[in-house]
Amino acid sequence: MDLELLRERARILQNIRHFFTERGYLELDTPALSPALIPETCLEVFKTDYTKPGTPQERKALYLVPSPEVYIKRIIAQHKVDVFQLSKCYRNGESSARIHSPEFTMLEYYTMNADYTDSMEITEKLFDFLLPPDGQSRNADKENGGQSRSSVAAGTEACTDPWEFLRPPFIRLRMDDAFERYAGFRLSEYASVEDLAKQARRLELPESAENPFDTWGIDDLYELIFVHTVEPNLPCEKPVFLTDYPAFVPCLAKDCAPQNEALETKSGISDSKSHSPETANGALWKERWELYAQGIELANCYTEEQSPETVRSYFEKEGLLKEKTALIPHAADSEYWKIFKDFPSCSGVAMGADRLIALLCGRTSIEPILPFPLEL
Repeated sequence: MDLELLRERARILQNIRHFFTERGYLELDTPALSPALIPETCLEVFKTDYTKPGTPQERKALYLVPSPEVYIKRIIAQHKVDVFQLSKCYRNGESSARIHSPEFTMLEYYTMNADYTDSMEITEKLFDFLLPPDGQSRNADKENGGQSRSSVAAGTEACTDPWEFLRPPFIRLRMDDAFERYAGFRLSEYASVEDLAKQARRLELPESAENPFDTWGIDDLYELIFVHTVEPNLPCEKPVFLTDYPAFVPCLAKDCAPQNEALETKSGISDSKSHSPETANGALWKERWELYAQGIELANCYTEEQSPETVRSYFEKEGLLKEKTALIPHAADSEYWKIFKDFPSCSGVAMGADRLIALLCGRTSIEPILPFPLEL
């Protein structure tokens, strides 16, 4: 990594801290090791052992955190304050590639008395704060023959403002509308294994005789169709808030209200139709969004679940599934749900800081902006 990119990375991280501290957010520094984690079947973890001095036979399993969420929510439950953290996180079983690394830097920020639409506004303000003024470029070297990512993505000459492709307002697009636009059907009308299997075949997605679509879980079929037909076709001219995820994808986000019109009343570009978030089979959407920029997934956001019983049920179901399917099983805190007995209304965002820095440096990969990229 060259010196200019080292300086640019440091400057961006300093500016992120400045953005949140000047708005009254408390910066946290939680541990990288934990004896138990939040069960998430979508990721794998790293396991290690603590050995007591003089007693090598006595070992206690510890895990590198895939996210500081497991600790941050305990602080929120106790103190109920706006918080943020920049920290190293660790995820196993993933390729070390263009936008992936087993060890990476995560930015997480939680805002009290807020929902996922408020987090959209905060995220847009963060981008505004980090970008140069209109019409100015950075001194960091650019890839692609000196052109900015915006001109390369658009296939045109360099824009007057080389950072227009990252400037707010961002596009708002509901998942249901994205499926209709790019996969040719609405999830709200085809929310069953049978229906999604038929749609996957219509889209000519690869299916094996040993593992036919009819035997898949509904969330796996959804993910297959999303990754092959929706995600690659999301707009690149502006960042996209992809909102209102289906409730059958397990997560600790609140259900959408029966008639959620929040996205139509908030400022910004609205690219969605007004419709009930209830699916045909009665399932609800979740108050969740993911942020994409230049086709790269940058952030994940929830209106955080507050119900202790819902959190307990999630831990039980995901924990059992994790035990069956995980390459590296881990302990889950069976008492974690109790912190939600007095959990405040809030919204949390987890953003890949390395990916954000790469975009702000005009790079198409995180490798140039990592001080020591892992070679695996």
